[in-house]
Amino acid sequence: MVAAWASIAAVIYATLSTQGLVYRIYFLLAPFLGHPSISTYASFAHVLVYMIVGALFCAAYPRSTLTICLLLFLAIAGLEALHVTADRHGTLRDAIEKMAGAGSGVLLVRFALWWARTR
Repeated sequence: MVAAWASIAAVIYATLSTQGLVYRIYFLLAPFLGHPSISTYASFAHVLVYMIVGALFCAAYPRSTLTICLLLFLAIAGLEALHVTADRHGTLRDAIEKMAGAGSGVLLVRFALWWARTR
C-alpha cells in the first residue's frame, strides 16, 4: 500500500517539477537504452511508469479495480490539464499513453490474481 502511494507521489513530483528533471533522467538512461529519441523515450516512460503505478494500486487494493481505474484516469487527466511551469504542456496523446499504461498495469495484476486463484 505504501509503495502505491509513494509511486503516485513520485509521479506528481516529477510532473510538477521543471522539465530539467526529465531531461537529466533521459541523459542518464539514454546510453543504456540505445540512445532513443526523446519522444520515443517519453512515450515509453509514460506507459511504463503508469503501468507500475496501476499495478501497485491494483495489488494494494485488489477488490477496488473499478475505483482504482477511475481515480487513476482522473488523476492522469488532472495532471495533464495542469500548466504549472512554463516548460510543461499536457497533450491528449500523453494522457492516452498514461491511461493505457495504468490500465495495462491493473489488467496485468488482475490476470495474475485470477491465475493464482485458479491454480
